[in-house]
Amino acid sequence: MTPQTCLGIGALALTLLFGGTRAVLADDVMPPDNTRLTEAPPSDILIELFLSPEQREAIPVIKREFEALSITRVRPQVFRLGNPPKNIAIGKDVPAPVARLALQLAVDYNRGVDFLLPEYRYFPKHIVIGSSAFDEASQIPIKPEDLQRLRDPSLSTDQFHELYRSLTGEDKRLPTYLK
Repeated sequence: MTPQTCLGIGALALTLLFGGTRAVLADDVMPPDNTRLTEAPPSDILIELFLSPEQREAIPVIKREFEALSITRVRPQVFRLGNPPKNIAIGKDVPAPVARLALQLAVDYNRGVDFLLPEYRYFPKHIVIGSSAFDEASQIPIKPEDLQRLRDPSLSTDQFHELYRSLTGEDKRLPTYLK
């Protein structure tokens, strides 16, 4: 078994152990009108991030960045070897300013963002940076210009999530990796 396989299995086991999955019903995927149901208070948001060993010293800085937005549930994990995937998942109830901060920190501390994971795969009040719990087929590539569009500070929370869903294909109820 390769180290990457072991890391992926370990990350999946931790996700399952700490409640990272649940049964997904058809109605949970997206509300009929493609809008968010609620916006999470920052204190309710869980941030999971996976970092390379070289970024271990950045953990206190990252936590302070999120604490500045009243987010205290930050769960960093450091890969023993290698780098985590350059992906991010942002739950549908995460406010746009928090999502933009997560994108910025992923760019700064996880070598960038090359893939989005669909909103419906995670809890609504959940952000995951660098997850290896999903296969490559479920990671949706994002172009640098689309990443810049997501980072636009003029986007409201609704506009942010509408754009996120359009980039993942969820706005058509067909994530792009299922095509």
